[in-house]
Amino acid sequence: MESLETLNQEELQTDNFKALVYELAEMLEWDTQDIGYRHLFGGHLYTYKDTMFVKVYNGSLYFRIKEGLTNFWDNKGSSEFPLVNISKSGKRTSLPTEKVTSLAIAIENPVSNPSKRPSYFSQNNFWYSIPSSITEKNEMAELLKGSYLLCVKEDKEKARSNDLRKLPNITAAIKRMLVKADIKNITQLKTLGAVKSYRLIKIHYPKASYANLYALDAALQKKHVSLLSDSERNNLVRRYEGNITFTTSRGRDYGQCINSL
Repeated sequence: MESLETLNQEELQTDNFKALVYELAEMLEWDTQDIGYRHLFGGHLYTYKDTMFVKVYNGSLYFRIKEGLTNFWDNKGSSEFPLVNISKSGKRTSLPTEKVTSLAIAIENPVSNPSKRPSYFSQNNFWYSIPSSITEKNEMAELLKGSYLLCVKEDKEKARSNDLRKLPNITAAIKRMLVKADIKNITQLKTLGAVKSYRLIKIHYPKASYANLYALDAALQKKHVSLLSDSERNNLVRRYEGNITFTTSRGRDYGQCINSL
């Protein structure tokens, strides 16, 4: 860590945030090649190894704090990251659902690794501005380091809570099949549903039995597969093997049993 350096407040009152953030990263001995920059509504954010650690909005730097320290930072003169208007072009007042907190701000270019995305979409807002009482750059660097570590922790916790094995009936074997079908977490499984997920599994595992379909559906209902009724099982099979009628360009109708999505 470098020796103490006094922060020039003009650095926080200009658009020269990028140079400042990179300087602080170097003080932490971070590889600046791993620093990412992304736009968000009304500002921008910085990531280190695909995990966000600081936001810039309306002339202020915001860092992640522990939930129990909100009063401490309030007393220090910090301010919570504001709600942001994301209505189109700002031409109308935001609806309540469009008022998003700091961790829910949509970004133009999501990170390539989906497992790193949760830190952008937390419902909690624990991002606070760096108070004017912080005048030394090494203090600021330590705040950003703590911010990064908290975001890493949040990502790991969310990844664990989104693990397919958390669901009933999802054995190691079924999880392997799902991952092979590029269904890697509970969110993706819920989005696709049991039938579509099973169809994707069948692409890679043609011999996968209906037992897997039943297990997936029961898992999404959070109950043991043995509790599925016969009618539920039959309905799943009908949905999977459902017929569809379509017309060709020549006007001829065909009935086809589909296994497509």
